[in-house]
Amino acid sequence: MNRPLITTAIDAVRQTLRRNRALPADNSDHSAVLLPLLPVLLVGLWVIFWPLLQPTHPASTPAQSLGWAALALLALQWLPLFLAQGLVGWCWQQPVAGRLRWRTVVVLWLGVMGLYPAWLLYGSTWAVFSRNDWWLVLGLSLLYWLHLGYQRQLQQNLKRRWLWSLDAMLLLALLLWAFSWALLLVSHPPGLAEQPIPVRLDQARILAHPWLLLQYLWQFLLTAAVIFGCYWLNRYWLMRRVLARHGLLPYILLSLCLMLLSYAPLAMLLLQLPMNQVEVPAVPAGHHDPFDIYNLNFMFLQWLLSTPVILAFERQQQERRLAQIQHQQIHTELQLLQQQINPHFLFNTLNNLYALCLTKSDQAPELVLRLADLLRYVVYQGQQTRVTLAQELAYLQHYLALQQLRVSHKTSIRVDFPADATHWQLPPLLLIMLLENAYKHGVETSATPSWIQLSASVRQRRLYFSCRNSLSTQSAAGQAPGVGLANLTRRLQLQYGADFVLHSVATGDAWLAELQLELEPC
Repeated sequence: MNRPLITTAIDAVRQTLRRNRALPADNSDHSAVLLPLLPVLLVGLWVIFWPLLQPTHPASTPAQSLGWAALALLALQWLPLFLAQGLVGWCWQQPVAGRLRWRTVVVLWLGVMGLYPAWLLYGSTWAVFSRNDWWLVLGLSLLYWLHLGYQRQLQQNLKRRWLWSLDAMLLLALLLWAFSWALLLVSHPPGLAEQPIPVRLDQARILAHPWLLLQYLWQFLLTAAVIFGCYWLNRYWLMRRVLARHGLLPYILLSLCLMLLSYAPLAMLLLQLPMNQVEVPAVPAGHHDPFDIYNLNFMFLQWLLSTPVILAFERQQQERRLAQIQHQQIHTELQLLQQQINPHFLFNTLNNLYALCLTKSDQAPELVLRLADLLRYVVYQGQQTRVTLAQELAYLQHYLALQQLRVSHKTSIRVDFPADATHWQLPPLLLIMLLENAYKHGVETSATPSWIQLSASVRQRRLYFSCRNSLSTQSAAGQAPGVGLANLTRRLQLQYGADFVLHSVATGDAWLAELQLELEPC
């Protein structure tokens, strides 16, 4: 059945969240679509309100600073950037089966974020935003998509998670920083002795002085190691041992004490580097006094900026670990419930086979073959997370055929199953419990002729399954919900949350069990 891409995508995301018990069944998260708009929105607001931040600007409102016509033109020019960013964000959230090809998404993003502003700036005379605004929105947008890619890799690559950790990202950034400065100083013959240092690379000089490049590189790597050491001490000792165990105030006091004790020795260490034997060394203070307060201010600023980032990553990792533990607990509970259901059916069937063997019935060999087919389904398909509806209904047919070999003389069966059920899937062994209860409470306990009516239909992606069986007076008076029905209810709660309907009640001289649940397309 062909459905619109947006409907299929929303249904798939909703089913995934429901299976993971992340959200209620009828809830939807719109933040995943709105958050990608933040980079473009931030730059747009910056462009509008930047004139108001100037101390000499007389305007009091954005409309007065730009003019209503210019403001409308600015909004019109920024609209394609919003649409492109939102469309790429929507494509990112789609399931794999419905996601557009990444090549198309990349071309769309580059076309609107790259070619469209370039055309406005260089091919038209009515562009409102500047080249700096273009580079800013391009960089923030790219940074956001790199962040989402990092989040997805962090979730998928569990065995190589360290490669996508905050430690690895910081190490990579420090390596790039050290290598960039080494290249700049090699391209600038005076090095740090003459400032300002131009931002240019002299490829011929870099190739001609590889040893000089290595000398600068190890010195900047040592500086990067000092920065990473401060970060490591803050995250793995101060936060995890002091903040987590003793609270906020001891953490702040100990951090300040360590900064006061270490800033001068660390600055003195960096001042001993050969590249710093100049008038303006590469330390925060800019001169050779290691006790200068600017060195302390730099350490304090680093601590002030890195602490919220570390706390955010620590919280995210903790939530991910708790989600994994919860998922593992649910998976383990489902396996235990599955193991309780399968022996229940197996023991009932073996008892039937034992009774036929005692009477030397000719139906015993056929019953063994039927039992083998059923056990094959339980062992192989029963351990899978999903089976097709056609397989589950065929399993019920085999069970009916097996039971009728023994009680066909007193039980009539009426089955109404859909002809084509191969396009839908559901967890295995959900329906058999209702049929087992029909035999257990309606057939086994009745000395008179009995009947069973089974019905299954699919309407609007929902399965409507009913099992109705005759009920003797004795079983109706003493019947109570058994372990199997309780296990079935628990499995449905774990799989579907509250998005299912299960009724099992006596109606006169019959027992009616109804189950409704949402199916997944194959």
